[in-house]
Amino acid sequence: MDTEKVIDRKVELEKEDGHVLHKRLSQVDPERAAKLHPHDKRKVARSLQVFEETGISHSEFLHRQQAEEGGGPLGGPLKFPNPCILWLHTDQTGIEALKQVTKRYARKQNRWVKNRFLSRPGPSVPPVYGLEVSDVSKWEESVLEPALEIVRSFIQGHQPAAAPVKMPCNETENKRSYHMCDLCDRIIIGDREWAAHRKSKSHLHQLKKRRKLDSDAVATIESQSISPDRDKELKEKGSPGQNDEELKFSV
Repeated sequence: MDTEKVIDRKVELEKEDGHVLHKRLSQVDPERAAKLHPHDKRKVARSLQVFEETGISHSEFLHRQQAEEGGGPLGGPLKFPNPCILWLHTDQTGIEALKQVTKRYARKQNRWVKNRFLSRPGPSVPPVYGLEVSDVSKWEESVLEPALEIVRSFIQGHQPAAAPVKMPCNETENKRSYHMCDLCDRIIIGDREWAAHRKSKSHLHQLKKRRKLDSDAVATIESQSISPDRDKELKEKGSPGQNDEELKFSV
């Protein structure tokens, strides 16, 4: 019954306008609101749900989880002890032989593993062991036997003989910062996303358009302004119509 209430409340929140939900979240949890886009109603509604049910902001809740033993930047401690990941990877020559759609998927999967597990090591990230699968004829000795040995070691509580894959830690982590582009009237979440947006064709087009408008406005103002010397010269000579009237009266 309680689970049904929790689900119903989240569904109820998601029916509301995203900007209204985001504004409400910014009042009770500004730290969390700054990391979420107003259009991401599912996450915004979840953060509001956590606050309504516990009386604690979602940001504070996550901070407490990360501070627990075994916790880290990604969250609290893992549910199961002694976890590990077996990553099947191949070299670039094998990928080139696959269909184009499979190539794109393989690249995306490799990036995901590297960004999710290898670039952010910590107590909450299990070790990743690489298994070479390029040569299918050596499947048992290159893949099956090493995988079984690694799993047996973890089950028995021993350190596997094979070393996990290591990558240099990325110090420049993408911060989920809030950015507002007044030029394009868009909200951007994330420093990398903001940098990419500023280099995008749509942003550069709007920037070029704004500069042209500013340049035209300056040219119009300059054309309408008259220098003091020119103004004095016109007053002394008078307009062409005024000179004609003066000539008639003199005659």
